[in-house]
Amino acid sequence: MFKPGQRYVSQSEPELGLGVVSEVQGRTVKFMFPLVGQVRLYRVDNAPVERFILQPGETAKNEKGVSFSVESVREDDDLVVYVGRGGREIKEADLVAKQMARPSDLFRSLTKIGAGSKTEGISADVSSAAFERRRRAMELSCMWKSSPVRGMIGPRLDMIPHQYYLCYRACSSSTLPRLMLSDEVGLGKTIEAGMIWHALNARGRVNRTLIIVPETLKHQWMIEMKRRFNQLFTLVDEGYIRGLFIGVEKGAPKPNPFLQSNNIIVAIDFLMSQPALIEDLLKTQWDMTIIDEAHHLVCEDGFTSHEYMLANAVLARSKGVLLLTGTPLQLHPESQFNRLKMLDPARFADYGAFIKDQEEYRKLVNDLAKLPTDPNHHMSWDDLYECVPKNSKIRPWLEQENSKSMTAGEWMRRIVDAMGTGSVVFRNTRKGVGGFPKRKLDEICLEPNPRYREMVELAAEKDLDASTDIQENGLLCTRYSDGWELDERIVWLKKFLKEHKDDKILLICESIEVVLALESILTDYLGEGAFSMFHEDMSIMARDKAAANFSKENGANLLIASEIGSEGRNFQFSHHLILFDLPLDAALVEQRIGRLDRIGQTQDIIVHVPYVKGSGQEVMFRWYNDGLNAFGAPLMSGGELFLKYTDSLIEALANPLGCLDDFVKNVIPQVKKDCETMRKNIEKGRDRLLEYNSRNPEKAKEITDEILRIDAQHELKDLLLDSLHARGLDVDNSAIEGCCVITQGPQIEDGSVAGMPSRGMIAAQSEEDEQGTDNICLTATFERGVAMLHDEVDFLSLEHPLAQGTIDFETGVNHGTVACSIWNGSGLRGLMMQYSFVVELPVPEEWGVSDIVGPRYVTTIVDATGQDMSEHLKALEKAELRDVNVPQGNAAVDTTLRYFAKEGLAIAKRNVSGFAKEYADKAASAVEARSEQEYQRMNHLLTMRGKAGNNAELAQLRKNVTERKKIVANPQLRLDAIRLLVCR
Repeated sequence: MFKPGQRYVSQSEPELGLGVVSEVQGRTVKFMFPLVGQVRLYRVDNAPVERFILQPGETAKNEKGVSFSVESVREDDDLVVYVGRGGREIKEADLVAKQMARPSDLFRSLTKIGAGSKTEGISADVSSAAFERRRRAMELSCMWKSSPVRGMIGPRLDMIPHQYYLCYRACSSSTLPRLMLSDEVGLGKTIEAGMIWHALNARGRVNRTLIIVPETLKHQWMIEMKRRFNQLFTLVDEGYIRGLFIGVEKGAPKPNPFLQSNNIIVAIDFLMSQPALIEDLLKTQWDMTIIDEAHHLVCEDGFTSHEYMLANAVLARSKGVLLLTGTPLQLHPESQFNRLKMLDPARFADYGAFIKDQEEYRKLVNDLAKLPTDPNHHMSWDDLYECVPKNSKIRPWLEQENSKSMTAGEWMRRIVDAMGTGSVVFRNTRKGVGGFPKRKLDEICLEPNPRYREMVELAAEKDLDASTDIQENGLLCTRYSDGWELDERIVWLKKFLKEHKDDKILLICESIEVVLALESILTDYLGEGAFSMFHEDMSIMARDKAAANFSKENGANLLIASEIGSEGRNFQFSHHLILFDLPLDAALVEQRIGRLDRIGQTQDIIVHVPYVKGSGQEVMFRWYNDGLNAFGAPLMSGGELFLKYTDSLIEALANPLGCLDDFVKNVIPQVKKDCETMRKNIEKGRDRLLEYNSRNPEKAKEITDEILRIDAQHELKDLLLDSLHARGLDVDNSAIEGCCVITQGPQIEDGSVAGMPSRGMIAAQSEEDEQGTDNICLTATFERGVAMLHDEVDFLSLEHPLAQGTIDFETGVNHGTVACSIWNGSGLRGLMMQYSFVVELPVPEEWGVSDIVGPRYVTTIVDATGQDMSEHLKALEKAELRDVNVPQGNAAVDTTLRYFAKEGLAIAKRNVSGFAKEYADKAASAVEARSEQEYQRMNHLLTMRGKAGNNAELAQLRKNVTERKKIVANPQLRLDAIRLLVCR
């Protein structure tokens, strides 16, 4: 009798993994196979499945990573419950989807090699080649799961140190991070949030993620998460919901959009307009919620925005939180406090105390001025006590500090943690990080063409709704194409492009209409294909091709982009930026310049700004240049000043001829004064300790060096190419240096090679006619540097879907788990058995300690007399083996195989148990040390606030120290694969 929750294995499709009964209706039973995300429906009376029940001595493991050796098995209401040491239990419904080989199954499979075969052929699944690929894949998998940089290897990113350090800090706690990322504009907060998400997701700590963004950024986030992190998020918008509700009968319950996918992006503007959608959202739980432009969540002076109230409700239902804001912390302190309160309500409970703490905290900058500048310089407790002034707040803290000696950098971080917001807020500044180019303004003041200006005025009067746009962009944003060539900026642009024909030039303008007008004009002037276009009406694939063409040395030297061109793309190989128009949103101007003004830019960047004298274009130029100095230095507060001077700016734009002189004479000087005051206040209030706490060059180098070390290894490339060839795919050199083209022919089922694009995906993304070829092609590279230069090329790291899919395939059930081989020239005689074990520690991923408790792959050899022959493993790796069938009906062989299955297996376990115990003991000590460090850090923080007594969180951390050590100290041995060796 079938019952929901029971686990079964498909007899006809064992590669589906462990199935679970999800529904029984009449004579039909429905099985879910989570490993491959597939469903099977069978008749109850002839379902081709076999019940999966572990036996005592075998290993039970759940989806959270907890595993133990089964001591007993019981049934509760027809559902199996596995019981381990200490009464720990795992229900069968919670078992991992990937079926683990059982010793009895392995030996049964081994004896069947060649059984019933009329030829000498050996199945590919039981060949020594498959066995070896499995071993290599398992070793790679264990290395990756144990790596301190797991989740940081795969993203397609420039290796900017402070970003990797911030990711490391965010992932180092046993609880999911609830942080505010408040780096200055241009330092990559989106990238940092994506890195943190990717690392936590790769480590199995985050499954469900919600990203809430402004309407203007939703496509940028979609693109960034796919292009940089290989993850397709679902965009919940009007079109998605309309499609979701198709077929739902009137009056029937509608599906919750936020339960249809684990990774979702939604615009806050759209949410606020859909009360029913908010109701659906508040019914869901999340592992991680990311909110971009969080400074728009206002709660101050007795006013609480609806956006803030929604965010507060959502974040209360999310374990981890990342709030992104580039607004300096000194602006709107009450809203800043209330945003922090959403992250940690217990810590940020009183606004008055927060303001007082912040004022005291700033005094610490001076108190710590005498600390050694070398962060690795060791200081004793006495050394630090003598360094700080006698009346410093640090001294009372030190009197409660029990650490004897540590580096100056670690002292600094502890002080920031205990006495400020350092454990919640991270902020890096351009000045602190360094490495940015200088900005040079090329002001192009153009004399007006009277005839054209008259045409512009007439067009503006004719279309009052678009009059402001027309005043700024002239006829280029209209359908009056006969006048386009008269635009003063077009005349200048043609001359400029002729003078700079060998330079890479990025031109950005706000309006798609202007972009298309420029395309029409310059195609006639420069010729077809002389430049590239980049705008929202193009497919993602087409935009990637355009960016790639622009990046090539012999490619297009001009890229014309709409505002989408400033969304996350890296064009730092270019040094010329033309701002063909200037938008009202100051953040967009900074984003545009940020495409070139980046860390790693080798030259000063020249910002070319053409404008027509006396027009709305000059109004915008005076606003940004004379008032905000946006072209000379990063703009941090343009939005604040725009709100203050909106009326004056809009009035001048609407009537530049009548208002420009007054605007420049009376308004701009005040804007400049306010801007300078704001910049000074921001600089004066710079939280240098917080900035220091947000980066650690030494640790960052350690992280990036480890990533580069893994990049340089050849094991992944060798395994991937061998596996693809074995599955019938072709791999050839690409025309792009350092790249290859992987081709999946029509003989291979679409979707059967995880990580390869599907035919449907290629057809959907491409504007070209893909009919006429059934091949699926993927251009890829194993070199990080090449991937950074070519957005259209996939970066095949250990974390790419194709790499992970290959590892999953090669380590799948009944693939490479058994083999029988003749070892000629071994110098040995008789039969030997090679046993491969996985050493696992029963630790859930949520502890966040996978780098010190990850699995290990261990191999040993036992001969027919029980002797440990592991000394021959190195020779075996180099040996040329020949696959052979296991003799059938041979009594001597059968007896030896029974010996290997029982006594030999016990000996093999003893052979590797010493390694397993030593590894577990080291891991237990490391887990204890990390847990103790986490406890001490929390104890320091709470003690400073007088909240350490009877604190439940602190008590749990104290309990973790001892309990986790005990759990880790019990390693589990799981037999993964066996190979019978016939030695001659």
